[in-house]
Amino acid sequence: MTTGTKIRLLREQKGWGQDYIANALGVTQPAISKLESDQTKLSWDTAVVLAGLFEVDPEYFFDSRVNNYNYNHGSGNQVVSPITYNESDIETLKALHAEQLKLKDDLLQERFERNTDLKAQLADLKKELAEVKKQLEILKGERGDLVNG
Repeated sequence: MTTGTKIRLLREQKGWGQDYIANALGVTQPAISKLESDQTKLSWDTAVVLAGLFEVDPEYFFDSRVNNYNYNHGSGNQVVSPITYNESDIETLKALHAEQLKLKDDLLQERFERNTDLKAQLADLKKELAEVKKQLEILKGERGDLVNG
């Protein structure tokens, strides 16, 4: 899991927007977006502040299990860090996904109930309007009788 993904998942788990993190770090929202998309590298100082916000160890953001393989191609060494996922990462992602699905379902249920309430209110208002129109017609008829009579 990349540093940016870790930051994004922690932020979403807390229910915070990128603006909240930006304000806490004293940077702009686009800077946070770049950090979460791994376009910008995370500094140690920023990791310390984020660790305080998310209540994790600053080293959480840096992969301490990097397996470095050196390949000598004659012109110099290259360091390659293969991305590895462990079971706890997968379980964390599954739990976050399940939490997000439940939140979505809860929001949909709330909106469905609100929509049902609004439809009932609309039906009541239509009935009231029909009654008012009926009363208005009666009043117009009585007024016409008085003028003609």
